[in-house]
Amino acid sequence: MKDKKVKQVGVSMGLEVLGLNDFVDTSSIRKKIKTYIESILPRINMEDLSGWRLTFFINYRHTDLIGVFKKFFRYPSDREYEISIAMPIPDNTQAPYGMPSAKDGRVGDFLPIRSDRFHPLDPEYHKYDNLDQYIIASAIKAIDLGFTKGFTCYGKKIKFQDL
Repeated sequence: MKDKKVKQVGVSMGLEVLGLNDFVDTSSIRKKIKTYIESILPRINMEDLSGWRLTFFINYRHTDLIGVFKKFFRYPSDREYEISIAMPIPDNTQAPYGMPSAKDGRVGDFLPIRSDRFHPLDPEYHKYDNLDQYIIASAIKAIDLGFTKGFTCYGKKIKFQDL
């Protein structure tokens, strides 16, 4: 049963922060996040997805908070649900390990998290020593928040289950 659940999930990343790949190993980060997701699958009622695939889309961007989109995106032709997570990447004025600002003083176009669409989380930049550590820990926090709150899918709540 676990193998079926593992094949049912994926992780993809969007990079709206130019040059992020020069500062972190996004491939390694994606693997670590996927390993974490696989570890929590027994606690999630994946069978209620009726065989559809679940993809976590982590979008690294210039924003104020970590945001977990409150609803799934649905892609019926692919039989896929997507959970969207907005992940702010700090600049070097917000955290010592942050990205250097571009010539215009920004690391990307600023898009604030809207609490009517996202479950917001404080990025807590001060808790981490480097960008890789921050990204992995923040992705885990966001995933846990999403499955604690749950996602409604055709009348069923996909969330952590009591073990």
